[in-house]
Amino acid sequence: MARNIVISGASSGLGRALAIEFAGPGATLGLLGRNSERLDETAARAREKGAVVRSAAVDVRDRDAMRSFLLDFDAAAPIDCIIASAGVTMVTPVPGEVEDLTRAEELFDVNLNGAMNTIAPIAPLMRRRRAGQIVLFGSLAAFAPPPDSPSYAASKAALVAFALATRALYRADGVSVSVVCPGFVDTPMAGSYSSWKPLMMSPEDAARRIRRGLDRRKAIIAFPLPLYLAARCQQWLPDSLRTAAMLRFRAVQRLPVR
Repeated sequence: MARNIVISGASSGLGRALAIEFAGPGATLGLLGRNSERLDETAARAREKGAVVRSAAVDVRDRDAMRSFLLDFDAAAPIDCIIASAGVTMVTPVPGEVEDLTRAEELFDVNLNGAMNTIAPIAPLMRRRRAGQIVLFGSLAAFAPPPDSPSYAASKAALVAFALATRALYRADGVSVSVVCPGFVDTPMAGSYSSWKPLMMSPEDAARRIRRGLDRRKAIIAFPLPLYLAARCQQWLPDSLRTAAMLRFRAVQRLPVR
C-alpha cells in the first residue's frame, strides 16, 4: 500500500533509521533535518530502496519554513503519517554538578515547539480527511526522570501527555496519535553522554519495533519491555527507594548533539 510519510530529524539517529525502514516502492517520503549532508545520505538510501523522496534542511524551530514545506508536500502527496522525531538532549556537563538551566529554553524549543511546528500544519488536514497518523517522540525518561537530565525528561513527559490527550480527542476524526518512548538506542544522541545504558539496541531494531507499533496503532510504543516496566513500576516506590534507583543512571555530557 502506498504511503506518504514525513519524518523530522531524518538526518540522524532514529529519524534516519525510520526513513530507511519505511522506504520502499510505493512510499513517498518527506525528510527534514538540520544537517544537509547527512540528510542527503539518508535520502539517497531511501531512494535506493525504491521510495520517492523530497527532503529539506530545515530547523524544526523555524515555524514558517516547516509550515511551507509541510503544506507543499501535502498538496502533492497527502500525508498519511507524520513523525516528529527531531530532538536534543542535555545532561550534566561535569560529574557532581547539575545541568545548565540556561540551556533549558533551547532544549524545550526544539523538543516541544519543534514537535508542535511539525504536526500543527497537518493535524487539521488529517482531521478533515478523517484519516492519518501522528507520531510524537517521548522517552522512557518521561516515566523515570534521570537526575542528570531533568529538562530533557520534562520535555518528553510533556510530549507523552500531549500525545495521549490528542489521541483521545482525535479518535472521533479517524486520526491516530501515538507516542514513541524508547530506552537506550545506539545513536549519536546516546553517544553524546556517558552513563549506564542497559539493554541498548541498534537504531534499525528500534525502527522495526516502532513500525510494528504504528501498524497496530498503539498509543504508547515503549521498548525494551523490561526497562519500560521498570520505569513504570518505580513510580510507585517510596521516594527513598526511587531516588536510589534513579541515581544509578548518573550521566555526564561528552559533546553537544545538533
